[in-house]
Amino acid sequence: MQLTTLPADAPSASETPRKRRTLPKRLLLLPALAVLAAGGFALYQLFSPSESSTPLTETLTTGSLATTITGTGVTLPADSQTATVASTAEITKVYVAAGDIVQAGDLLYEQDDSELDEQIGTYQDQIADLQDELTTAQTQLSDLQETLSHLTVTAPFSGTVTEVEVEAGDSVQAGTKLAQLVDDSQMTLTEYYSYAYESEIRVGSKAQVSIASLMLNLDGTVTDVQKVSRYTTEGTKCFAVTITVDNPGALTQGMSCASSISSSSGQPIYAAISGTLEYKDSETLTAEASGELTQVTPVAYGTVTKGQTLFVLDGSDYTSQLSSVQNKITQTQERIADYQEQITETEAKRADYAVTAEISGKVIQVNVSEGETPRQAGETAVLLYNLDNMEISVNIDELDIEHVTVGTQALISRSGASSDGDQTFTGTVTAVSYEATNSNGVAYFPVTIQIPSGGELSAGVNVSYSIQVGDTSEGLLAPISALKRSTDGETCLYIQSDTPPEQTVEAEGVPDGFYAVPVEVGDSNSQYVRILSGSEEGDVVFTRYQQSAPANGDTTSQGEESQEQAFPGGEMQMMPAAPGGDFSGGFSGGGGGMPGGGRMGG
Repeated sequence: MQLTTLPADAPSASETPRKRRTLPKRLLLLPALAVLAAGGFALYQLFSPSESSTPLTETLTTGSLATTITGTGVTLPADSQTATVASTAEITKVYVAAGDIVQAGDLLYEQDDSELDEQIGTYQDQIADLQDELTTAQTQLSDLQETLSHLTVTAPFSGTVTEVEVEAGDSVQAGTKLAQLVDDSQMTLTEYYSYAYESEIRVGSKAQVSIASLMLNLDGTVTDVQKVSRYTTEGTKCFAVTITVDNPGALTQGMSCASSISSSSGQPIYAAISGTLEYKDSETLTAEASGELTQVTPVAYGTVTKGQTLFVLDGSDYTSQLSSVQNKITQTQERIADYQEQITETEAKRADYAVTAEISGKVIQVNVSEGETPRQAGETAVLLYNLDNMEISVNIDELDIEHVTVGTQALISRSGASSDGDQTFTGTVTAVSYEATNSNGVAYFPVTIQIPSGGELSAGVNVSYSIQVGDTSEGLLAPISALKRSTDGETCLYIQSDTPPEQTVEAEGVPDGFYAVPVEVGDSNSQYVRILSGSEEGDVVFTRYQQSAPANGDTTSQGEESQEQAFPGGEMQMMPAAPGGDFSGGFSGGGGGMPGGGRMGG
């Protein structure tokens, strides 16, 4: 790849002016190397008088430091779609052929998706089985929670514990009798009265209860009337009447007694069938769960209050079972959720069996046919390109990458594309990677250039690109190889002159007819440096020596490093300066302007 340069009037690729930079260290070292090389060459001449050395020169002129980066690339669509078959199921319909133009959303082909229905059916069966397991586990959980709530037995009402059947440490089964609790603060008596007094007896009627064994007469109150039918041995039909009396302390269940109820006239009405005393409330307390009793509080004939804790059963086994069942419920629910998610994902795969165009563009390949079964899933079925925008990927070397940013424009050319000559487009840099790759010791950075081709470019076409970068402002330029170092360390040029210039300084190895003149330098590129002061346009400057062998020898140069540098796809070669101060191939265009020392990457 050959270096190209720009004339002084070449347009800039970017409106952003470059910042002034100091001369790179490699440039500052060149004069010193040149002095050493010149001294060595003088010694060489002393012992090799048969060879001659010719000083090579160049003439200073104005120009810019702008650089044009050029290279080639292969076009690819900026937007494409590769549709692949979802499985080995049969292709049932193909709607496109290679070369067709399609719009986004158009159907491309269809594939038999019955295998999805089978898969979903399998998932649904799994879910049904898991739902049954979940229902069973939830029932177990409910039973365990109820059992845990029964591990503590409390008094359902205030009263007296007449019997305690167990003690702490006993192991009991569900249903085992623990104690008998009675409410003996009041006693009840149920007797039967003739229907002849039906209208005289009602709830709230006053009554008298006689207990012969204790020789007690107690006032009572009718608390319930039940219109049942019970007959005496004489055939009298009777109904039940319940009378409640306060227990003075001596009454117990089963005592025989007789009652009478005051009529509206104040006369006593006696029961036709007598009864016995009963406790107002009585309940047998039983264990509702199995386990070891860890606490037993009541004692026989001790009084308790409603809600008081009487018995406590060890619940560690039930707690463990509860945790196990809860874990099983959680795991079952998660498995059900997983299957439901798989059903959703499987349903979403139907789009892979009825494939549509995701972009508008041209069908490049169709690799499926109706009725065929693909060999394996993932095979390319249809390839679709949007040819309105193409792109190329190129490599820019490390010296130029700082000038290339997203948005930088590039001139794209396709040689001989039409009868009118080259086909050109304006591309734009859309991506710049700042992670370098190395080749032959040179770093390159990948750059993507997008080309709005309007369908005029196909994929796989070779195109050339050029990117203009750098400072396009005019100034006095000198070859970097002309920079030397004075005895005092000043940067200078060896300028050809008949008489010593006013600013002449001392330097080693100055050719005859040349004088070392100090200069101020500014920005530079790989070949040229801007001279800010100390010289003027038209000055002829020394660059290096060229040796000529006496016979059959090679011509060699002294005082300059090799200027070859490898680039991908070719080499960048510095244009040698011809004797007498002219540039060989150093100008582009006319007007006598010195070009910027361009580089080409790519």
